[in-house]
Amino acid sequence: MELGAFYSELDRLYGEPGADVEGFLREALRRARLAGDMRGVASVANELGSVLRLRGDLRESEELYDEVLRMLEMTGADDRDVARALVNLGDVYVAQGRNVSAIEAFDRAERMLGDGDALELSAICNNRSSAYRALGRFSDARADLRRAGRLLDAVPGSEGRRATNAINLAQVLTDEGRIGEAAEVIAAALVTYETLGGGRDVHRPHALATAARIAYLRGDYAAAEAHYLKAAEVLRDKLGDAPNADALERRAAEMHALR
Repeated sequence: MELGAFYSELDRLYGEPGADVEGFLREALRRARLAGDMRGVASVANELGSVLRLRGDLRESEELYDEVLRMLEMTGADDRDVARALVNLGDVYVAQGRNVSAIEAFDRAERMLGDGDALELSAICNNRSSAYRALGRFSDARADLRRAGRLLDAVPGSEGRRATNAINLAQVLTDEGRIGEAAEVIAAALVTYETLGGGRDVHRPHALATAARIAYLRGDYAAAEAHYLKAAEVLRDKLGDAPNADALERRAAEMHALR
């Protein structure tokens, strides 16, 4: 598999509303497996795993990342590639509620990276904060988020990463009952996502769902409904029909009933 051509086509499909990204990735993975192309399998399975995680298909996503790690080990990939796969697997664990396993995966990824790339380390801090948050370890979550913010401050063009950092910080502040602070933090992130990636950044639905939860807690059910509906719209535009989009629409209906 010529990976340059693969990623070029994938980028094109991501930029095309309603494109069958999942179908393209499944066919590319089938061909890479048939050819015995382990590096190709690792690359395609990594991308498909991310799509399925965002859709909410967590078991298959986990299986794909396990396959990615096996392929990387068999091909003697460098630590940076393995660390990225571990971060992706850790994200699946968080979504599954397996937060101790997630922290272990993120810690292992950090050890492999050492004092390397600031963007990679900030991603680990951001993602690990979600696992800490789920375990009620809010001070650890905020410490990771502060570290991520410091790392990103030194990286030009990291607006998207800083917006992701803001989502996670808003969630921690919400859990701590600091709703006003959380609303300010997420409002800035929503402004960034309006233009980032033409409004189709993959993290925008997450930001909108976070804003919806904050609006709900403030008793603004109309705003909560609008945010949930927009989150579902953006997610469907990006990935097509998905369980997570259905869940967002159900939450919007619940908000409508409260109005």
